[in-house]
Amino acid sequence: MDTSNSNGWFNIGTPKCGLILGACGIAIAFMLIFLGFWNTMLVAALFLLGYWIGAIQGKSNAIKTFINRLFPPKGE
Repeated sequence: MDTSNSNGWFNIGTPKCGLILGACGIAIAFMLIFLGFWNTMLVAALFLLGYWIGAIQGKSNAIKTFINRLFPPKGE
């Protein structure tokens, strides 16, 4: 997988990055107008949760550890 970002879409300070961030700002503005503040915050929180779960390296072990903390195995 190439992670060099050679086309500059995510390089801060470039016009391409400005377009992406501008589009994100417009999307957030429309969400605030049509969904309201708290629903927009819920969408943002669920997005961050999904991103966090997707970015974990040892995902299966982290999820197993979390579930075992919530519901300890029998006999412990």
